[in-house]
Amino acid sequence: MNQIKINVDNLSKQELPRWDLSVAFYSGLDDPQIEIDKKLLESLSKELATYRSLIADLEPYELSIMLRKYETMVQTARKLSYFAFLYADTHKTDEEATVFQSRIQETIAKVFKNLLFINFELNQLPNYKKLEFLNHPKLQHWIYWLQSIFCSYWSLSEGAAFIIDQKSIVSSAWSRLYDETCASLKFRLGGKVLTEAEISKKVASQNPEIRHKALAEMNRVFKENARVFTMCYNMILEDKHIDDELYGLEEPVQSSLFENNISKEELLAMSSAVVDSYITISQRFFKLLAKIRKIDHISYEDRNINPIDIPVKKISWSECVKEVLEGYAEFSLDYMSLGLSIINSGYVDVPPDKGKKSGAYCIRGEAPYILLNFTGTEDDIATFAHELGHGVHHLLSAQVGVLNDSTPTALAEVASEFAEYLIFQKRFNAAATNKEKLYLLINRVQDMIQSIHRQISFYKFEERAHAERKEGELSTKRLCQIWREETSRYLGFDIGEESEYLWMSISHIFDMPYYVYSYAFAGLVVNNLIIAYEKWDERSELEVLEDFADLYIDMLSNTGVEDFKSLLEPFGIDASAPDFWNNGLKLITRYIDEIEKLAKLEGLI
Repeated sequence: MNQIKINVDNLSKQELPRWDLSVAFYSGLDDPQIEIDKKLLESLSKELATYRSLIADLEPYELSIMLRKYETMVQTARKLSYFAFLYADTHKTDEEATVFQSRIQETIAKVFKNLLFINFELNQLPNYKKLEFLNHPKLQHWIYWLQSIFCSYWSLSEGAAFIIDQKSIVSSAWSRLYDETCASLKFRLGGKVLTEAEISKKVASQNPEIRHKALAEMNRVFKENARVFTMCYNMILEDKHIDDELYGLEEPVQSSLFENNISKEELLAMSSAVVDSYITISQRFFKLLAKIRKIDHISYEDRNINPIDIPVKKISWSECVKEVLEGYAEFSLDYMSLGLSIINSGYVDVPPDKGKKSGAYCIRGEAPYILLNFTGTEDDIATFAHELGHGVHHLLSAQVGVLNDSTPTALAEVASEFAEYLIFQKRFNAAATNKEKLYLLINRVQDMIQSIHRQISFYKFEERAHAERKEGELSTKRLCQIWREETSRYLGFDIGEESEYLWMSISHIFDMPYYVYSYAFAGLVVNNLIIAYEKWDERSELEVLEDFADLYIDMLSNTGVEDFKSLLEPFGIDASAPDFWNNGLKLITRYIDEIEKLAKLEGLI
């Protein structure tokens, strides 16, 4: 594999960049285009409302006209909602920003509330009419979206859909309260007042005393605010329960399974494989770390600390960009150029700031804006590679159209986790000593266990919390107990009282119920892809000789229109095989075996 050097000298003298929302959205809250777009939504809504009770009688060309207007409406609504969302996430302490976001949500809900009949009437069409629409040339642009509407496994009544739509604004207020409360939290450490993002970095400090104090402070602050967080979570759980009853769903996870286009059996097989590997993978790994450190067992805050002592320096933003782009380029220049286009477009907001949402994410669509909280740690490189991987994926998948791109969350994490692998592999290949390799392997396994085993422990926490909420409101004490049990289970040791309130810091369980298992799902899909990638050049000449990177880019382009099994077929991967999930887990075992081998060579165990 050729090493490629990227020149980022133009970034080295700049301040940490902020995103420019005017590139794809608006210049500010007072941009006159906002009112123009809101009026466009109202106008299109009125036009589309005239189709009520007529869809069954439409000719294909008439339906194409209707869908073109509907698609424009969806694109405009997404533009308004994304802008409000992104602006609010960098102005969490600004009441004007949160009020603006709420009003935009209400506007969008208002204009769409009379259009619920579109999905309902399309779903209720007789089969001959569905076939006519699916086979007509004028409707091919929307064929995947139409198929998803026609094949919905539940048939939601228009009345139930109306109720869910109308209550969505009120329902989202609970996650909004959660986000705003998290953004306003103040953590005190070493005489300084820190944000949640900053205290989280301190928990990963190389200094054990700072780690312990930071974790205790996080736990203390969340405990002080437990009443708000417990109320928010209980209301989110109950709201989900109400929606499920309206949809006629028996289990809370069913809506997520439908959105991810996977079966309950596949989720059960995946999660069971991970839980069954707690002893042989996650618990074995943490015992190995303790052995290397010459201690009986590690503590909760030590689980992601690398015991190998090599010089670690602060990373500049330009160095971070350079390393990520070079890792991308060694895989594919086309892949790298897509990532570079995102950076050059002003889509990345880099520095931590007062009132800014903690963590990192990337929104989907043709303008994949990325939020970071970059502080110059080595972990920030992996985080940026992860989010930029999302961005490249979104650029590719958006090409099928806004209605067709229904990439499920379980596939959305594939690109990001594969991107992290590319950076690891670049570093590992360049490592000059066994000690460096050992350091990188430990970091890699820590990340994989975080993405797979830890996320399944979150999923098991959610599963229990949703089930118990049906019997009544859950107390803070009970939620802390479930969290402590499930987290201790994958780690192999009791996390203790000083960590039992940290379930309140897991934003996904508040913002997107049942999202967390997607990381584990994607991680194991990626591990199968990595195994195929490593063996790609060993294939015989009789086999198809497509370049792996070209197939991978093509796969990312089609995640919104194909299921994960068909997407993996070109790589020679059978996702229906009984050992598929265990094959993914074997890659982690291989890395742990290598860690043990290198640790012995270095005289550490």
